[in-house]
Amino acid sequence: MGVTADRPVRSPSVWLKVLAVLAAVGMLIINLVGFLDTETGSALGCGRDWPLCNGAVIPNLDNTHVIIEFLHRALVGGFALVAAAFLIWSLVQYRQFIEVKVLAWLGIGFIIVQSGLGALAVVFVNPPTVLALHLGFGMLAMIGVVLLAVFIFQLDAETRGKASGLTWRRQVLPQTRRFVVFIWIYTYVAIYWGSYVAFRSGGEACTTWPDCNGHWLDFAGKTGLDIIHRLFALGLAALAVALLIHLRRAGTYRPDVARGSAWFLVTVLIQIATGANLALSRLATGPYLLHISTLMLLFGVLSYLGMQTMPRAGNLGQSPVPVSPSPSTGVGQPMSDES
Repeated sequence: MGVTADRPVRSPSVWLKVLAVLAAVGMLIINLVGFLDTETGSALGCGRDWPLCNGAVIPNLDNTHVIIEFLHRALVGGFALVAAAFLIWSLVQYRQFIEVKVLAWLGIGFIIVQSGLGALAVVFVNPPTVLALHLGFGMLAMIGVVLLAVFIFQLDAETRGKASGLTWRRQVLPQTRRFVVFIWIYTYVAIYWGSYVAFRSGGEACTTWPDCNGHWLDFAGKTGLDIIHRLFALGLAALAVALLIHLRRAGTYRPDVARGSAWFLVTVLIQIATGANLALSRLATGPYLLHISTLMLLFGVLSYLGMQTMPRAGNLGQSPVPVSPSPSTGVGQPMSDES
């Protein structure tokens, strides 16, 4: 099967694929270290200097907070350059694909925005709203890089005549697409709220789980912030179950979407479990980093599912298969050639 209808597409080079892996892993590390930096109270380890650290390019590394903050800045600078090289290379070589253009510019834009907000957080002594935006935009930058890396490997498989997610991307019902987009937006708002609660020290208010210090709906002060965070998680679990039910018959014609919805539910349950472990551990560093790691996995799975349900751009040499609703379930089914 040809990748394009009008001209062949060269397979991604080995070096581009290596760069894709390095950039994707690097963005994950940046986000993880960023959360560690904030959780350990090291965000001002370099004082209020930026881009210098305590007035020096390489500071005196005699303090744990200085080491963590300086490491965070060094990793951000190094991996941001790797990610930028990957994004620009992909954009130059495969700009005919709408996925590449959207994901590359998403990554480039939010890497710049994230860096700017990081500087503002230092200058204005870490206001919770700016910190939450900083980490939320960091998640978007990560998604741009990671999904583009996935697309590059899909494209590599497609050009070599192997199975790839691209060959599966038949059209889905508009309501299915809207449902996935709604869940994505809901999840991103929940991520921002969770970050805001953490930076307001709201997580310290509830030391028990699933109740909060013997209460279920106490919305006073910081306790209320954490309870709302938990209600967000409960709502996300309900949405994940609803999506799985909605797509329960999609495996025959969209195995990627059917499996994606199942994996999304699994990651949501894991995220809730690590959140409970975090609360019961009194916000210990290890459980905190585990909770953040599973959050990145959850958001990555959901974003991949969103990418796979987007309309085809008509540049992959395969006409989208029209989909009609199933009379019994309302779930989209591929129409026959005669329809």
